[in-house]
Amino acid sequence: MWSGQVIELDDWSAFAAALPRELAAIGHASLIAIRNFQLVTCDVDAEMRPVGETDRLGLVLRTGTDRDSASAMWNAEGHDYRHDLTPSGKSAGEIIYAYVAGVSAAGYRVHYLPDGEPEDWDLTEGLWPTDGVLVYDAAKLDRVAKNEHWFRGDPRDALLLVFKLAEEEA
Repeated sequence: MWSGQVIELDDWSAFAAALPRELAAIGHASLIAIRNFQLVTCDVDAEMRPVGETDRLGLVLRTGTDRDSASAMWNAEGHDYRHDLTPSGKSAGEIIYAYVAGVSAAGYRVHYLPDGEPEDWDLTEGLWPTDGVLVYDAAKLDRVAKNEHWFRGDPRDALLLVFKLAEEEA
């Protein structure tokens, strides 16, 4: 199990201010990788019929990543490592698609192009209460493409923070 605690926000607009505060609280001051994910996903069969659900937040807490053997390898040209052209031998649970970011007291800036200038992006724009955000130590990942990273070891060791929205009271 991952040893950290899930941080609950009232709204995704609070993420940019909470991120530097939470990283400071755990003593992390270097680059991070930010990934959004769905807390629960629908499992489908070969005919795309629903056959169940996967608790992705529970998977994160157990393994350090929301990805498992059923997760897709995206292979988007110019953005991801092309597993279809050069198989890496990596399983879906050994990689993540995320954005590298630098954090300051003012928030975070995304390092989208590996050698480019950091950019202002709101990575929580468009997220729903059914989504969460994972924050990893970028030093414990190998960046193999703009969006794709391979874990250097156990994903639980790379995972720094987990964010989700607080559930509304009935």
